[in-house]
Amino acid sequence: MTPDQLAIQLADPIQRRVFAAVALGATTSTEILTASALTAPDAAPAIGRLVRAGLLVQGRGTVALNEDALTAAADTATRRLADEAASDQPDPRLRGHIRGGTLVDLPEEDPEARRAVLGHLAATTFAPGDEYDERTVTTRLQPWCEDGPLDAVSLRRALVDAGLLTRESGRYRLTAG
Repeated sequence: MTPDQLAIQLADPIQRRVFAAVALGATTSTEILTASALTAPDAAPAIGRLVRAGLLVQGRGTVALNEDALTAAADTATRRLADEAASDQPDPRLRGHIRGGTLVDLPEEDPEARRAVLGHLAATTFAPGDEYDERTVTTRLQPWCEDGPLDAVSLRRALVDAGLLTRESGRYRLTAG
C-alpha cells in the first residue's frame, strides 16, 4: 500500500466513512452500519473494495484495519518526504529551514543551526568586500522572506545581530570569515 493508493481509496466518501467506522472500533457489518450511518447496499461494496485494496483485513464475520499496510504507507511517505527534502536542500543543516530559495523557518532554540541558516543567507545574498545601502540590503533579502517567518527588515536585523553583516554609517558589508 502506497500513500497514493491510500489517498485514492479514502477519497471516496463512502469508503472513507467505512474506514473511519472501523478505525473507531467497529468490527462487524452491523457496527459499521451503525457507526457510519450507511445502508447495507452502500457499505457492503465499500468494505469489499477496502479489503481488496489492503486497507482492511477480513476475519470470520469481522473486519479490522490492516495496521501493517498503514505503517508501510506511512514509512513510504516519510522516506519520500526525506528524499524530497534532501534533493531540495543538499545541506542537512539547512533542511527544514530553507526550501526553494525561501526561508521557511529560522531556528530559535539551536544557536548553531540559526548561525548556519543565517550564514547561508548572508553568503548567498552578499558579495565579500562589497558595500550596500540599507535599501539594497532589504531588497536583496526580500526574496528569502516570501511567506516566511520574517520580513526583510527583521532578517536584516538578525544578520547584523549575528555578526554576519556589519553596519557602519548606514552602509552594510558582509563580515569577513
